[in-house]
Amino acid sequence: MQIHDLLNEGLLMIGSLQRAAESAGREEEVTAWRHVRAHWNFTIITGQVYVFEDYLAGLDPKRTSYESTAFKAHTDELSKQGMALLLRALDETTDPARKQHVLVMIDLLNFIVDSGKQKALESYREGISYNPLYAIAYFDTRAEAEAWLNSPSEPPSGGHVLIGDEYYELWYSREDGFRELLRDHSRALLFEVFESKPLPPATASFDTREEAMAWLTSHPASPMLLVAIAGEYHHAVYHKHLNRHTLHSLSRLREEREKLKAEQQQQQEDEEAESSED
Repeated sequence: MQIHDLLNEGLLMIGSLQRAAESAGREEEVTAWRHVRAHWNFTIITGQVYVFEDYLAGLDPKRTSYESTAFKAHTDELSKQGMALLLRALDETTDPARKQHVLVMIDLLNFIVDSGKQKALESYREGISYNPLYAIAYFDTRAEAEAWLNSPSEPPSGGHVLIGDEYYELWYSREDGFRELLRDHSRALLFEVFESKPLPPATASFDTREEAMAWLTSHPASPMLLVAIAGEYHHAVYHKHLNRHTLHSLSRLREEREKLKAEQQQQQEDEEAESSED
């Protein structure tokens, strides 16, 4: 079974355990399962899947303890609760496949601590709370991004990168060597939720983008705010882990959203037409 399949099966397993805890009203357990899920999300969204696969390959198959030494010594209380739940699930299941799914989640918690990624995980959780599209890298130009993606070293397994103010989705497959950057329009669709409420006044107004960026450089505390540039609203986002600001034109996001919705509607109509012909 490939690593992506193992991780997906592990996620389905903890999802069922979390739902059982929710049905029983065990709120502390639900919180711990959500924390375990955050480890999965972090690993996927930051492109660490193959790094985790290499970590698994280096584990001793004859180990007698499933908690790593570093995990026992340096982890936080919520992660310890999640580990305790996973160890209990491992002890209670007799199905070999399910045991494997539990073990991959146990090793995922160990991996975060053993590889020193606790702070990166917390940074991710902080960033994703206000900016659903989490970027793992920033480039000024597509040429720079392409050079990074196609360098001899292995790129991340997936995630989003920023090229200027635009999001791109990264695709990489170790199995077949496929590498690609595709323009991502998800923010345009997320903008519909943002626009559903009356817009507040712009925090600051500028004549040019350069003036706005200079001002934002000295105002990094606000993760998101609205600024006006030549009278047009922009959504300013501070990516703390990258120490970068991006500016997203609301009018352009609106145009992209309407274009995407029109394309989706056309696709649906085409599929319905094909179905009726059959």
